[in-house]
Amino acid sequence: MADATRAGGPADDSGTAPRRPDGDGGLERAALGPLNVLAIAVAAISPTTSVFLVYGSGLGTAGTGVVWAFVIGAVIALCMALCYAEAGGRFPSAGGCYAIVRGALGPVAGGVTAVLFLLLGLVSTASILVASATYLSSLVPGGLPTGWVALGMMALVTALSIGRVSPASWVAAVMLALELAVILVFTGFAFAHAAPGAHPFGQPRAAREAGALPHAVGLGALLTAVVPALFAFNGYDWPLYFVEESRGSRRAGPRAVVVAAVVAVVVELLAVVAATSAVGDLGRTASDASPLSLVARQVMGADGAKALIAGVVVAMFDTGLAANLGYARVCYATARDGMLPGPLNGFFGRTSARSRVPVRAFAFLFLGNGLLCVCSSLNDLVTFTGVMIVVVYLLVAVSALVGRVRGRGLRGVFRMPWWPLPPLVAVVGVALALSRQDGRDLAVALGVAALALAAYAVAAARGRLPGRPAPEPAPRPGPEPAPEGGDV
Repeated sequence: MADATRAGGPADDSGTAPRRPDGDGGLERAALGPLNVLAIAVAAISPTTSVFLVYGSGLGTAGTGVVWAFVIGAVIALCMALCYAEAGGRFPSAGGCYAIVRGALGPVAGGVTAVLFLLLGLVSTASILVASATYLSSLVPGGLPTGWVALGMMALVTALSIGRVSPASWVAAVMLALELAVILVFTGFAFAHAAPGAHPFGQPRAAREAGALPHAVGLGALLTAVVPALFAFNGYDWPLYFVEESRGSRRAGPRAVVVAAVVAVVVELLAVVAATSAVGDLGRTASDASPLSLVARQVMGADGAKALIAGVVVAMFDTGLAANLGYARVCYATARDGMLPGPLNGFFGRTSARSRVPVRAFAFLFLGNGLLCVCSSLNDLVTFTGVMIVVVYLLVAVSALVGRVRGRGLRGVFRMPWWPLPPLVAVVGVALALSRQDGRDLAVALGVAALALAAYAVAAARGRLPGRPAPEPAPRPGPEPAPEGGDV
């Protein structure tokens, strides 16, 4: 690890602003308007991607209880969004969740969060692009080599990412408009073709094979399906990773977090309720390799379903692009702040002189995700990614609790309503969800966290970590400055 004098970003406890690594010009300031940032955030969540990626897992585990799993996940997601908004407003940084935890709980906990998040960055984009390639393969007679197609998509995502961030944000926004149209059309058709006697909010029932009699589903199965639901809503924190490149008020980022979460919850819940209402043979649908494709064929016909799947492919690619943009900025901010082993700080803690983006971080993400695109199964990637996300949620929710207590008398740019209910609900919810997950995935996630904790504790004991950053006070009351340029 580097010592505190090499750290970048916010000032540490001494009040001295650490200098950047030599040659780092930083991210491009005022490159994004509020709508650009919001578009990236909703694209990172991608309601279309999320529902088509995890619905089958939830239906197979909890049957029609997938609706209740998404309702529980929505409550936790909204509470987490409030935690991210308040804590992110106190510690604005491209490091996002890592900066929040470091500011509230100290550099050791912040380092653990950075490791978990960067590992997530090496897995989640691959899971999304493998899913996209799988759906694309279903449209081609004879299929396609899914892993290699996913690798090609990852190469294209990387190519779009290494240019200036503003054009990439507009690409994400255009594809987002298409994908929202796709999921809303599907939702309308599914509601219009609800199965006779469908009661998605009734007693949860499941069946394992076509024609099998449905049986009741218990609370344990519902909680198991909550983690895939949380994975579906994940991404509303993305505005925080672009705070150093955004123009306008500091309040815009926290507000965008909450707005993105609300959009995701509304659109995804409607789609899940509609799809579950349209399920006729529960066993046949749950045992299908792509349950929503089956539902789409039933409610939209063969040609309509193909058009829908083509839209899903585009949506998933868009999600991969938005995710990649955010993960690279956390890698850059972590290195810039001196939180990685010495040589890695200098390597990753710089931006390109031409595009002002962390090109080396994008190369790192391409190598990791590209390997997983070719070598891993979709189900393994989705379940492991969900567990990693929930562990990070737990750290951020605790940070939101501690940050408010430690910061009494210091007003942030956003204060969550109903304090302290949201962080408490989030902590309890994610802890219960974690308790029901696959032992292997949980062991790997907690094992990585334990190793990172030991490494950062040793570095802190040797004085090789930067100090805790001081929270930034809120701007003085008064009219907010008008956004620059044409983006509002």
